[in-house]
Amino acid sequence: MAIVGNGLIGASIRLATLRAWPRVEVAALDAGDEVSNVAGADLVVLAAPVRANIRLLDAIELHVSAATLVTDTGSTKRAICAAAARPPSLNFIGGHPMAGAAKGGAANARADLFDGRPWILTPAPGTVPEAAARLDAFVKGLGAAPHVMTPELHDRFVGAVSHLPQLTASALMHVVGRLAGDAGLEIAGPGLMDMTRLAASPPDIWKDVAATNEDVLRDALTELIRTLTELRDTLGTGTAVDAVFTSASRWRAALERTR
Repeated sequence: MAIVGNGLIGASIRLATLRAWPRVEVAALDAGDEVSNVAGADLVVLAAPVRANIRLLDAIELHVSAATLVTDTGSTKRAICAAAARPPSLNFIGGHPMAGAAKGGAANARADLFDGRPWILTPAPGTVPEAAARLDAFVKGLGAAPHVMTPELHDRFVGAVSHLPQLTASALMHVVGRLAGDAGLEIAGPGLMDMTRLAASPPDIWKDVAATNEDVLRDALTELIRTLTELRDTLGTGTAVDAVFTSASRWRAALERTR
């Protein structure tokens, strides 16, 4: 197999693959490496940022056969699945492991990163069942739990449960830092650390995510801004505080039941 993109996810896929299948030959490539190195691979995993993965589709097309299964690990699915479907189409199934870490990069890769985590697959209509079964088995072998859905449903769900929290955490840390400064942060409790763990994420990756899920994120941010505005405008009466905190507590309990 060939993995194009040697960051946290790509390097962790390599480690998890060798943990499951020690004799598999894995070529780990940076996104800027010569893509002809994917030739001969049974499986190609595109693990670069979202828009880089889309560009790589055309680059690898000349070097893979019709039997080569191609997948990706990007955080949005509509754009890359549409690009992969343009003729002559690749044997492509979109994928997205719902796993990560506070710090990116290959130095932080772990073989157990995907253990017990959802891995979303977005096969196109007409996908060969044998190809879908191969990728399902691969994902399970890495320790993850496959979930199949359409690219549209993926982007809507993940926009809510992953992309919006990332934008919110980064915006929150930005505002808190400007209001409190270094001196104020010295007295911060663990709540701020818990709330802003995602704020260490690199902006380049998230610029791609935002650009390829703009409509979903625009609606999600509009709803968040509306809720924050209600909280601001009823601070004296506590009306929105009561309603939002009650709803949040209920949904938090629902989230905990899924763990």
